[in-house]
Amino acid sequence: MKPQEKLKALNQILEHCKVSPFYRERLPGHPLSSLEELKDIPLTTKEDLRKLSPLGLICVPLQELYQYHETFGTTGVPVSTWFTREDLSYNAREITMCGVDFNDDDIVLVRFPYAISAIAHMIHAAAQMKHACVVPVGARSAVSPFPRVISLLQKLQVTVLTCLPLQAVLIAETADLLGKRPNQDFPALRAVCTAGEPLSAGRRRLLEDIWGVPVFDIYGMAEIGTAVVDCQFGRPHPLEDYFVIELLDEDLKKEVKRGELGYLVVTALKKKATPIIRYLTGDRARFVEKKCPCGAKVSLEIRGRREDTITMGGRELDLWDLDEIVSHLPCRRFWVVGPAPGGLHFVVEKEREESNISPQLVNTLENKYKMKLYIDVVPKGTLYDSSELLSVGVVGKPQYIYSAAEMEQKKYIKSARM
Repeated sequence: MKPQEKLKALNQILEHCKVSPFYRERLPGHPLSSLEELKDIPLTTKEDLRKLSPLGLICVPLQELYQYHETFGTTGVPVSTWFTREDLSYNAREITMCGVDFNDDDIVLVRFPYAISAIAHMIHAAAQMKHACVVPVGARSAVSPFPRVISLLQKLQVTVLTCLPLQAVLIAETADLLGKRPNQDFPALRAVCTAGEPLSAGRRRLLEDIWGVPVFDIYGMAEIGTAVVDCQFGRPHPLEDYFVIELLDEDLKKEVKRGELGYLVVTALKKKATPIIRYLTGDRARFVEKKCPCGAKVSLEIRGRREDTITMGGRELDLWDLDEIVSHLPCRRFWVVGPAPGGLHFVVEKEREESNISPQLVNTLENKYKMKLYIDVVPKGTLYDSSELLSVGVVGKPQYIYSAAEMEQKKYIKSARM
């Protein structure tokens, strides 16, 4: 979309938003003359959306409302989001731009929660928009435990598995427990499609090594839709025709320089039922200006939330940084980390009997990352109870980072990240 076309789309959605008193009070009374003027509009925060939920942000006649979702509410009161039929169509279309490229030969197993959250329903709709067959096997349900997922993957010859990155690891672990090899015993599988938590380069390599197929990621949230998708080469590109994306510095006033880490702010150009203008997502990201083989000139790395970081000696390490360290170890599937004197304390779970970490490797990593590393290798089943994978389908929110006190108090927590 050319800048003038984008400006026109932006002004149209801003005018539409004035149905809501919340937006009417903060939007200018005239059309913007440039995209730069968008920065004069106040940010919309999650707390704003909480206060307005469930009905305060609706900008269409109630007869046009078609579907309702809420955020999980793991960090506070759930946020409401409504969709018109057209909103849902746009959201599905955004997902179909992912390089996983759903098609009419696909059997797509959806392992996201089929509940009041949006992601499972949106991927389901996107796959069917491309005429794929969908197998809805919702997570967090005792009806669909992990062994059932393994059975369905095999007997239905599933071609695409869609789930959280950590769920892809847990499904593979279950396959191992059942005597199956994830990279050999599911020959129909051609791709894994992930969403819902940051997919670092290290975690992507892990999943591709485990399953032996390419991994494609999508980034979005119920409030905004899908804003970033991997292309066919596995690089994350923002959907410029559907969103205006800003990366702001610490004071949330000006944009960071290209290549620097900033707070992700999103304006959705298409969403009509509950529009989103300059939404402070809570995530941090950075633009990477490097021409992709797909033709795109910029990628957008989603690095995760500020609270999902660990500070050591003035350095702030996010999940991308921590996964990069873990990627050098022979044990990469399950780990937790906390601060330690002069560095970090990793607890990693042994994957094979011969999975040991030599002092030489630790020394090499300490020199590479310029910090002290304490790495404990613990027996299989220490960080999670493998028997639960064979009996239940309900798992909780992933957690990798603990304070020093939590590491001491909880020791090696079972099922902490499942």
